Amino acid sequence: MRTNEERAGLVHKRTAEIKAKRQNKKQRAWDAICIVVCLILVVKIGSFMSGWTAGLTGSEVQHASGAASLVGSHAELGYILMGLFSFILGICVTVLLYRLHRRNKRARQENPNNEL
Repeated sequence: MRTNEERAGLVHKRTAEIKAKRQNKKQRAWDAICIVVCLILVVKIGSFMSGWTAGLTGSEVQHASGAASLVGSHAELGYILMGLFSFILGICVTVLLYRLHRRNKRARQENPNNEL
């Protein structure tokens, strides 16, 4: 038979486990939402890029098919914008991966016996 202290300790341990699982579930949902929003932004920006460069350069873009039309005519502005967006996307991916690595490292330190 267990003492009251042992039972209270087990209840606290189980409560902490449930809270940790709930927090992990929330974090995964937020991660999924952020990934979807980023993908939508990339697709929308890519689809409207040809129209934006045509409006900024003052000339008509021959192809409305996407990023390939940037290379067709007046490519300078297109290259600059694509380079800028690629750089920003690279920064976002790097920050995301760094945060994931740091969170996994912290979780391993808190639970050294559990494999993630």
